[in-house]
Amino acid sequence: MNGTSSGLLPGVNYPWSKFNGRNNYGCDFGRNIWGSHAGVSAHREEVVQDFAAIAGSGARVARWFLFTDGRAGIQWNADGTIGGPGEHLFDDLDAALTIAGEKGVQLCLVLFDYLWTFKTEVRDAAGTLIFTTHPELFTTAAGREQLFASLIEPVLDRYGTGGPQAELGRHIHSFDVINEPDWATAGLEPSKDRNKLAKAMTLDDLRQLVRGIADRVHQRTNSLVTLGGGRARFAAEWDRDEYGLDFIQVHLYLDTRDPRRDLDLRNVPCADLRVSKPVLIGEFPGNGHFQHPPTFALPTCSMEEYLAFAESGGYLGAWPWSFKGVDGFGAVNGATLFAWYTNQTGAANA
Repeated sequence: MNGTSSGLLPGVNYPWSKFNGRNNYGCDFGRNIWGSHAGVSAHREEVVQDFAAIAGSGARVARWFLFTDGRAGIQWNADGTIGGPGEHLFDDLDAALTIAGEKGVQLCLVLFDYLWTFKTEVRDAAGTLIFTTHPELFTTAAGREQLFASLIEPVLDRYGTGGPQAELGRHIHSFDVINEPDWATAGLEPSKDRNKLAKAMTLDDLRQLVRGIADRVHQRTNSLVTLGGGRARFAAEWDRDEYGLDFIQVHLYLDTRDPRRDLDLRNVPCADLRVSKPVLIGEFPGNGHFQHPPTFALPTCSMEEYLAFAESGGYLGAWPWSFKGVDGFGAVNGATLFAWYTNQTGAANA
């Protein structure tokens, strides 16, 4: 988990690409549920340009979503079970890892998004049901075992130390098992949608899901394991042995209208969290003092200020959201990010 001379592990969020000008959430890897393919290998040159810019910003890790809610990269059987990796999944993963490696960037692959845990139907324009999410693959022992055997293990067997693409697997810095599960886990935080709370995970479900994947990653690869915790106030939960994580990750989106929403880490050294593992600020609004969604009232804090307090507070790193500007928080200014890391390197060498 080496960083720069600034002391931070430099990274950014590249959660999904843009395909034909549209956000490509969940569709960067493999054929999708609509029967089309918008993955990395379908617009390789654009992704090459993105990673040239990421490398030029000084970032050395890009955090990238893989399966999200199950909409692409998975071969779904008619009964809702997983038949294995989907068509083009490995074409796209091979392409992504090749591109990243050529640019000197590693990937933090986010396996799932918390939206997987909610029972959701997707219909076409005519109203025909084409896909239903499958939270039971997270929330039952049989479902988790099927998920591990039919999807996770084939990926790890391909890119692990003994796999046919082990060289490409060297470009996987870490596996982030699930993004912001605290939004959907009973016992941590109510769901954003109270009507869906009954279908959320339990803490035991979450711990068994994460530990099952962590053990397999550690057995088959040299990659690290983390979890994209949505709030800093749950850092101690992710430090528990039941998860088997290598580093803790928390996301920091402060709202001045709701100061109880989360801890303000800008005033909290990492040591004060009293956890045993390094702590990464895996998301923060990299352009938040200029742009943010109307649902937030962010404090005035620039990307450089977030990076500076992460460094002074002893955090592993702070990765701005998001490099391509995929939502209302806007895009990261790569030149500003590069200048900050360059200035810190110069100061360290002075």
